[in-house]
Amino acid sequence: MRLGLTIAALVGVGLGLWLILHFGLEQVGAAFLSAGWQGMLAISAVYFASLALCAFAWQALLVKAPPNASLLFLWVRWLRDSTANLLAVVPAAGEVVAVRELKLHGVPLGMGAATTVVDLTMELASQLLFTLLGVSILIAERPGDATGWQLAIGLAICAIGIAGFIVAQHKGLFRVLETLPDRLGWTSAWGSASESLGIHAGIKEIYRHGVRVSANFALHTAGWLVSAGETWVALWFMGHPVSVADALVIESMVYALRTAAFIVPWGAGVQEGGFIVAGALFGLSPQLALGLSLLRRAREIITGVPGLIVWQCLEPWRLWRNRGRSPSTP
Repeated sequence: MRLGLTIAALVGVGLGLWLILHFGLEQVGAAFLSAGWQGMLAISAVYFASLALCAFAWQALLVKAPPNASLLFLWVRWLRDSTANLLAVVPAAGEVVAVRELKLHGVPLGMGAATTVVDLTMELASQLLFTLLGVSILIAERPGDATGWQLAIGLAICAIGIAGFIVAQHKGLFRVLETLPDRLGWTSAWGSASESLGIHAGIKEIYRHGVRVSANFALHTAGWLVSAGETWVALWFMGHPVSVADALVIESMVYALRTAAFIVPWGAGVQEGGFIVAGALFGLSPQLALGLSLLRRAREIITGVPGLIVWQCLEPWRLWRNRGRSPSTP
């Protein structure tokens, strides 16, 4: 699988570079630089606002939260995003690191994994609603354009898939994961064998709290809406402002494409092509669309690298703190 992801990443990066060179490196670079440091700071602020909403959504699923849960989930969500965005060639890297971090802060391994599964599910479901909103705006503004109706058909298919995934969770899809840590030898590093059990039970327990799941869904939906501000703010600083509704359509289309092409690490090439296609609907030149895509990628690096650095600095400290302890010592 790692080889397949690497090949997909190389193909995607190659496509992205070809698009930039095809439409003019100088022009794309000029569009990218036109936002300036103020633009980068502004879209980073919007990103962290969206991240906070996603963190609180995740926290809402945990019935028995550890001390300072809000700060913990802000940190874990930041780390999860940073790892997923920058280490995408490692399958589920962000989720694995996040579950381990929750475990280190007192959340049982099974429940940490369960909250992650349900959180990802509700995040996908809320993205579906967000994209539906974008498609509805597109159809209302351009009723004669077939693009909106084609996307609507795709959304209907995705909705069936997500509904099936939720049903499968209730039916025991993740029972097999309850023994996965033992098979992979993770229990020696993460805790006792009993702590690695209970993923399916945890998922069932979470879904019994409908209000918490609904709150998670609502907060994720708000997070997606706020994330559209990145496109709106970026284009404003780049000197090509669009309406909030148009920015929402562009954002929803691009992220829908990235999600559909999840097998391609970083959405390499997919994001660039998505911005070109979506931007063209609202009069954005390919050079400007590619500059916007590069600006978003630069933001991922600027906000993600510090999270990985903090994490790597914490690991030696944890090893030093736990020196001399036996494996059985809590």
